[in-house]
Amino acid sequence: MTHLFEFESAVAGYGPLTVLNGVSFHIAPGERVCLLGRNGVGKSTTLKTIMGLTVWRSGKVIWNGSDVTRLNTVARARMGIGYVPQTRDVFPSLTVEENLIAGLQRKPKLGIERAYKLFPRLHERRHHGGAELSGGEQQMVSVARTLLGDPKLLLLDEPLEGLAPIICQELMEAFETLSREEGVAILLVEQKVQEALAFSNRALIMDHGTIVHVGQAQALLEDSQLLDRYVSVAEVPVAQAG
Repeated sequence: MTHLFEFESAVAGYGPLTVLNGVSFHIAPGERVCLLGRNGVGKSTTLKTIMGLTVWRSGKVIWNGSDVTRLNTVARARMGIGYVPQTRDVFPSLTVEENLIAGLQRKPKLGIERAYKLFPRLHERRHHGGAELSGGEQQMVSVARTLLGDPKLLLLDEPLEGLAPIICQELMEAFETLSREEGVAILLVEQKVQEALAFSNRALIMDHGTIVHVGQAQALLEDSQLLDRYVSVAEVPVAQAG
């Protein structure tokens, strides 16, 4: 079976600095994959490199079996890769609906109704300005606007960071819907490890710019030693808590 996306020995970074050192992994159509690791090991750089936003040194980027290593960021977005960065990038002077219209890229406005169905909270606030929204609502706008490009692969960089639990739940339910009902593959970078693993089919662990573990997410969820070694967020099971 042809993978949707593959990195083959990717080496990349910023200017003279190399951050990724021979990173290799694949994502199947519709698969949910989380990328875990401590801060500063190269997770966000991995997502940026997939989008063509870093200095590429060597290796290959394969999309649906074709080598797309030389394609720029715009071309990668057009072929079906959507990227939601940590910065959220909402236009503060525009309303929610105007922010979404900005993401249509000449596509029919029916896409906005799809966004509202996925995030009912945005429909309620569609006339509110970007600057009036909470951090969680801004994150929803950022995700919804990216989805208007109809991505086959969605890259999510710390989507739950700093958000209230109820907003985190709404976002994860939306990601679940995208995966289950629309077949969107998702690569999730997230510090809330338990939530990330519960959501994902497969988990990758990164350390010092390389992938050091690939396995089933459920198995990693139960491996506190491996989590503690590379992620430092292992939780004590409830049955053992004293």
